[in-house]
Amino acid sequence: MNHLYKTYFFLPALFVLILIAFSSSGLSQGEFNPEYSSESSRKAVVDYYENIDDKSFYQQKRIYGMKGELNNYSEKLHNLQDRFDKIFYGLSSKGNFQTPFDTSNQPARPVFEPRTESVPAYPAAQPDFISTVGIPVIPQPSEDKLAFNVNSPGSFTKDDKVVSTFNPNNEKSLGYYFLISPGMSFAHKIHKSVHSYKRYDPGFSTTMAGGFKVNNFKIGLGGSYKRHSFHNDSKLKLPTKFLTGSSETFAGYLDLGYSFSISKSFELYTGAGLGYYLSLIEDNRDLSTRKDHDVFLTGNAGISWRMSELFALSLGYRYFHENEVPAHIAELGANFDF
Repeated sequence: MNHLYKTYFFLPALFVLILIAFSSSGLSQGEFNPEYSSESSRKAVVDYYENIDDKSFYQQKRIYGMKGELNNYSEKLHNLQDRFDKIFYGLSSKGNFQTPFDTSNQPARPVFEPRTESVPAYPAAQPDFISTVGIPVIPQPSEDKLAFNVNSPGSFTKDDKVVSTFNPNNEKSLGYYFLISPGMSFAHKIHKSVHSYKRYDPGFSTTMAGGFKVNNFKIGLGGSYKRHSFHNDSKLKLPTKFLTGSSETFAGYLDLGYSFSISKSFELYTGAGLGYYLSLIEDNRDLSTRKDHDVFLTGNAGISWRMSELFALSLGYRYFHENEVPAHIAELGANFDF
């Protein structure tokens, strides 16, 4: 009897404990369900912006910051390009760089005004017009505030293509020049008389000039020095005496010139000079020096190779006129522009 009583009492108690344990397990799963926790932590995207104007302002602020970063990056690229030109080509962009974006005006937050009608934030592509309640509406062209040319490393173009960060043919309205031109001089005049026979060997010359440069024209002052020795056949007659001296000429003149480009790096030039000369000639029997002076004339032409904006090499011809030793001169020059 006691055994039967214990059995009836134990079974209901065990059933109650099982129900309590099952309820606790279900409650725990409901509290720590990851899917339920993830869903409860999500927010709708629309909660981040009160209206479409706030979203537009946020995007404009991001674009403004991106423009500033691109300006800094563009300036670094320009400095790198300028250093590259100076190292490999001896060229300079002369500070013509400008940032491509205007960041002086920051975006302003739009003033919210209640809309009287609903307008879609991102309208789909429409044909020639939109009809709203039977009234045709012509769409206004949108302003492209991000339009810019990212493929323009410089300002000088040739054949509709950008080829340099500067214009190599750009001429200053006013500048200065200096040139020095050593050369080989060939005398072309032989003096024959009943008293003497004078002939000169090839000699050398040096010409220097400097002054103002206005566009393609040059005007300044120049100076020349030329020296020739007597040929072995040169002599004085009655009695015969061979000449072993020389002739030296100093000249100063007004220098005029003009040049024009034939390609990106080559120029043709021509010039003339008018001045006065003094020649010192050793053609007497006692080897004393004779002086000769008169009006001096010169003319030149040639081609120059511009290696940079400041320096060019030239190869040209010059005619050197004087009474004693007029000559044809082949010159190799160095030209400096400032």
